[in-house]
Amino acid sequence: MHCLPPKTHWGLGLALLLGTFAVLDGPVVRVAQAQTAGGPDTLTFARATRLLLDHNPQLRAARARAQADGQRAQAAALFPNPTLEGSAEHTPRPNGGADDEWFLTLTQSLNYPGEQRARRQSADAATRAAKARLQETRTALYRDLRHRYLAVVAADARRRLLRRYADAVQQAARAATVRYEEGDLSPVRRTRLQSAEATFTNDLADAEQQHRAARRELAALLRPSRTAQSEGLPYAVVDSLSFRAVAVDAQAALSVAEAQRDRLRARRARVERERRALERTRYQRYPDLSLSAGPKQLSTPGGTALGFTAGLQMELPLWDGGRTAVAAQEGRRSQAEAALDATRRAVEVDVRNALDRLRSYRDRLQDTADSPLRKTDEHLQDALFTYEQGELTLFELLDAIEAARQTKLLRVRLTAKYLRALYDLEAAMGVGPQDAPIVVEGALSPHAPDL
Repeated sequence: MHCLPPKTHWGLGLALLLGTFAVLDGPVVRVAQAQTAGGPDTLTFARATRLLLDHNPQLRAARARAQADGQRAQAAALFPNPTLEGSAEHTPRPNGGADDEWFLTLTQSLNYPGEQRARRQSADAATRAAKARLQETRTALYRDLRHRYLAVVAADARRRLLRRYADAVQQAARAATVRYEEGDLSPVRRTRLQSAEATFTNDLADAEQQHRAARRELAALLRPSRTAQSEGLPYAVVDSLSFRAVAVDAQAALSVAEAQRDRLRARRARVERERRALERTRYQRYPDLSLSAGPKQLSTPGGTALGFTAGLQMELPLWDGGRTAVAAQEGRRSQAEAALDATRRAVEVDVRNALDRLRSYRDRLQDTADSPLRKTDEHLQDALFTYEQGELTLFELLDAIEAARQTKLLRVRLTAKYLRALYDLEAAMGVGPQDAPIVVEGALSPHAPDL
């Protein structure tokens, strides 16, 4: 059963667990204390989210743009301003003297019944569209944050793994040195081991460089200053990868996306705005009316008289009766409706692609978790001990180390892609950083201490 409350949050945040190897081997994991007990120098994902909302310049620009669009729409919905006009006329008389006239006129345009309501409704729809675009930007940045945060965690897991296996090769190299000095190892095999040691060390250096690059990219998103970009994060990211098999009903995910995705909300609001604008534009087929009134003063040699003026002005639609404006607005409405249909299809594709990737990586992770490959650490320790005892050849040892390393790296890669698919699915459903939970079968929640 799926509970879909209005504007909600489906929590698929990084579940944390200290210790890389223990995390990757377990099908079910628990949240680590680092999520709730991080110190001032620790960057938890919750802290990273706050930094994003407070400091990201793209989000600030989106807020300012939404505010400007909303104010512009509200200004367009206001009643037309009146016009105040003052004028004077001086007429000389043939026999001397002059007639002076002074006018002060206030002119106000008039709206037909329903025209102002259509104008106001169009402005309200434009304001909703601006707010929805802001929410969509926030959701997109939240997904970007998750991707970059995950990239740091995955890079850290890779470098820890590679350091471990580089240490294993170095341990084997030390044992090989002893055997070489004792004449029990040929120069060719010792050279082969030294080559493997150099390869593992180089891979470790690449992993450390990728980890530094991932931290800089995350820092640029959270604190995009020159200092942050050059020095990276001033915090330690202690989170680790975790995996739990998640089952998501496709129809439930599509229903949530249809109801909650801010990109669709913006498109629907735009369609509503163009429809209301069409109603307002249809009034242009009628003549524009203006009412004017004001005092008048007439000065003659015989004295001064006060009066007033009043008038009704009506536009004569001789050349353009508003039909072209209506036709143009009908085209804009059709364009908005077509854009809504295209966006709806794109959102469905996003959801289904994320679901497909999620299921694919989940199945592959479960296959590796249920296989004997889970015991690669034990096999590696046995291989090292056996080699030191002289009961294992060098090439068998190197094969064992490489097989264990590739298996662990595969788990890191699949877990990272699995979590990335979860985050892409949540973004496709329209879940942002400040949304309440959505109940979806098997969903992970960062709020639950026990997954």
